[in-house]
Amino acid sequence: MEPLVATQLPTPSDPRSALTGVQVLPPRGLNTSVYLDLNRFSRHTAWAHGFMHAYALWLGPVLLAAVFVATYSVAWWRRSPRATALLILGGIGTVVALGLNQVVGHAAKELRPYVAHRDALVLVSKANDYSFPSDHSIVAGGLTVSILLVLGSRAWRRVWSSDHGGDARPGPRANAPEVVKVLAVVNLGLGLFLCFARVYVGAHYP
Repeated sequence: MEPLVATQLPTPSDPRSALTGVQVLPPRGLNTSVYLDLNRFSRHTAWAHGFMHAYALWLGPVLLAAVFVATYSVAWWRRSPRATALLILGGIGTVVALGLNQVVGHAAKELRPYVAHRDALVLVSKANDYSFPSDHSIVAGGLTVSILLVLGSRAWRRVWSSDHGGDARPGPRANAPEVVKVLAVVNLGLGLFLCFARVYVGAHYP
């Protein structure tokens, strides 16, 4: 598969003039170094471009949502109103965080890295919004934190040792099931890999 090469961008006299007209220098130091290193790595792994493009754009969020729904299904099946309520609130909180993210982005005014680095390889369509904070990272973090909160709550203790619809009996074995622990770890891994993928495709600084 041929690599998707970034379109050459003219270097503006002001790095942020295209959006705001306010002179703010692009990130320097470790942030830029890691981005450029990963971009070089991306150039040498053309065989992964198709998958990374899909994962960074839609596959990652879809998998995260699927794990979240699976966790909700387990909570519902185990008849834990508190756990299901926590997950619903976590989903709502993630949506609210996405809205607040737009405000933070306009306050931070960090341009996309390919604006400052004209030769960067970019595997996704170039956006005209700001780079930080990342919407994808907010979604990944929000859904993962929701599952972890449920995992650490007392909601499971009331339901996990119940017998075939009998009353729950809290006890040392009434902990979250292994499947929920696995789902939490999987969601965390998917979220971290999504953050990596967004940098790999050239859309964000680390």
